[in-house]
Amino acid sequence: MAAALQLPAELWLQVFSFLSWRDKLSMRCTCSHFRHLVDKSRPLWRGFSVVLRHFSRYNRPFWRSLAQRHVGSVSLRSGKKKDLKQLSTWLPALDALRLDDWREGGVDELKQFRQLQHLSVTSCSTPLKNPDFLLSLRHQLTQLSLCNIQLTCPAPHLLAAVSQLTRLTSLQLHHDGSLRFPTLSGVLSHLTELRHLSWTMITYKTLSHDFFSPAHHRGGHPLAVYADCLPSSLLSLTLCVDLQPEDLQLVSIRAPHLEHLHLEPWSSSSNLVRLLPQLFPHLRTLRIRHQHVSDEDFLCLQQLQQLHTLEVLDSYYRPDPTDPSWVVYQPSPRLLQLSADLQRRTSHRVRVVTSSHRDPLTCDCV
Repeated sequence: MAAALQLPAELWLQVFSFLSWRDKLSMRCTCSHFRHLVDKSRPLWRGFSVVLRHFSRYNRPFWRSLAQRHVGSVSLRSGKKKDLKQLSTWLPALDALRLDDWREGGVDELKQFRQLQHLSVTSCSTPLKNPDFLLSLRHQLTQLSLCNIQLTCPAPHLLAAVSQLTRLTSLQLHHDGSLRFPTLSGVLSHLTELRHLSWTMITYKTLSHDFFSPAHHRGGHPLAVYADCLPSSLLSLTLCVDLQPEDLQLVSIRAPHLEHLHLEPWSSSSNLVRLLPQLFPHLRTLRIRHQHVSDEDFLCLQQLQQLHTLEVLDSYYRPDPTDPSWVVYQPSPRLLQLSADLQRRTSHRVRVVTSSHRDPLTCDCV
């Protein structure tokens, strides 16, 4: 150990930079010298995120260790207001915060985090009553995700709060469908820097023709009204609604540079897959379901010259269509064969990922 202490700190930090998060944590436990080097080097912890729960078990040395490492990302599970107060005391410079299973109806304490840019609120057991907590973040927030939550505020109140987040580049809003939104154009027109949009507002598959605006009298599928609101800067989009070819064509006109698409058409619109190479030639990642998609349509995805990752979301298949009770929770042999064919036809440029083999580190919904 004495010989190790004679080596320059810069050399040790270079060695530590090649270690995994787990190995860095193990290394800091070997001696006080290494603990000091590891904790004091901010670049070593860039991108490091911690999951916190049951705050009563965390002592001052624990908090001091996180503060020394300048931890910038925290996932708080089953938290309450008092937990946010303690978190803001020790880590006021957080730039990313995820509240998973938030236990109270408001999040006003977020105003204490003056550098927060990424906020995610997911799977709340308590309804969110007031979206005004977003207003204190309007000059700094760039990514917002509200997923699997119940909103009890009036829809115009929520839309007014979101429309003031003018720096947003990414927006995800997935709720229980209890709110009816009169219009979206007034919101999206303010979000001029938006690049990634995923907005689920319903619990049924087909939109009524007056869903987006009771006063509109335009013909065609109601998605046309929504597509008119999409910013042309959009690069990522999730569509989870029954679609017609003309709907997808309108989206391609409004978002001509789309690079990432998550398409969840119902079985009646599964033939849309064949249109993707013509409508979205710049796609780099694509998420679809193989069910009800013909082999020919699936293999036509080889025409997407920029595509590098295809995720197939099927989580099961039925070996015997006459026996609906027989379910196998893995990719079907046919899907595996088609995936291999697609990879071979693209000289393995396209990586095909199935939902059962998905790397958990790449999961969405921050």
